[in-house]
Amino acid sequence: GEAVARHLLAKGHRSFGLVWADDTRALARRQGFLAVLEAQGDPSVEVVTVAAPSTLTLGRQGLAELLDRGARPTALFCSSDVLAQGALEEARSRGLAVPGDLAIIGFGDLDFARHTVPALSTVRVDRAAIGRQAADLILARIDGREPPARVVDVGFEIVDRGTT
Repeated sequence: GEAVARHLLAKGHRSFGLVWADDTRALARRQGFLAVLEAQGDPSVEVVTVAAPSTLTLGRQGLAELLDRGARPTALFCSSDVLAQGALEEARSRGLAVPGDLAIIGFGDLDFARHTVPALSTVRVDRAAIGRQAADLILARIDGREPPARVVDVGFEIVDRGTT
């Protein structure tokens, strides 16, 4: 979340919207995003929280809610690529140019993200590495060994595509 905030600020955005699922990991990313914005002087942020699991419909509804209540963010961060794709569709249906009127970034780098038009900017995490680490930790527990760490950072990458 912190890295996405810095990325969008570097692109000149000062008005933000969040369409966010209410799951624990997503909420931690949202806190990081908001912390960076607060440190920069608390730019305008409008938030819509949707129930997990994320769906394309919830992404459309989330952006619709932001816009219908008068919010006009120049950048939208969604807690998943699925929500971001829904927001992209809602933006198009309202005649908003992406990224001209509204930049959109998701999370997960799901397979479809590179195939949307424009291609969806996102945060890529190594899902295979997460799976391997989880399996190793489970096997360690089964063998009676205490895992070396409860939290393992596998890193991430911001993939800056056409929507930002």
